Amino acid sequence: MINVFQGEHLSISANSTTLVASILMDMRVGILGGTFDPIHIGHLIAASSVYESLSLDSVVFMPAGDPWQKRDRELSAGHHRLEMARLAISDDARFSASDLEINRSGPTYAIDTVREWKQLNPADELFWIVGSDALSGIPSWHEWEAFVSEVTVVAVNRIGQSASVPFNYASVEMPEVRISATELRDRFTHKMDTQYLVPRKVSDYISDQGLYQA
Repeated sequence: MINVFQGEHLSISANSTTLVASILMDMRVGILGGTFDPIHIGHLIAASSVYESLSLDSVVFMPAGDPWQKRDRELSAGHHRLEMARLAISDDARFSASDLEINRSGPTYAIDTVREWKQLNPADELFWIVGSDALSGIPSWHEWEAFVSEVTVVAVNRIGQSASVPFNYASVEMPEVRISATELRDRFTHKMDTQYLVPRKVSDYISDQGLYQA
């Protein structure tokens, strides 16, 4: 069921190249950005929920290069975060991963990603996926008004939040998953159990590469 809210939200119940341009032509494409440091089941469930609820053709995982609002800590190298995303989705044909933002120099701005994508795929309809907790922060983004005019913003309602914001958006419900990348990094650092929280391929990669060690 789809309900339209003017100025509020549309409520809905419910393996890699730089731009994968040759694959995703004239399609309904979801973009899930983030640091993915590390990627975890919450990201995957969110992508799957949006894919199904909005009848998308694909969801692209887009690791951020230099996220200007998350400079309070050092990120794992971009190639590690991209590889973790690739490994996490390697068995799911609905998903792909892009190195677009990692390869772009300077601060990572969503509007730049959208413009670059549309330059190569002008007919694609883009759905930008965010956590509901991030929705109210979009008006602080670089050129946010241009951004929301170019995409459909999709808020994944992970913890029952709602927000009043100065733009239209879609809201997709997903099973509640209370896990964060911060908690996972701490678990890896202290050799705690992460089974079922991250895909096994990702966990093995983290171990092999010595990520998140004290």
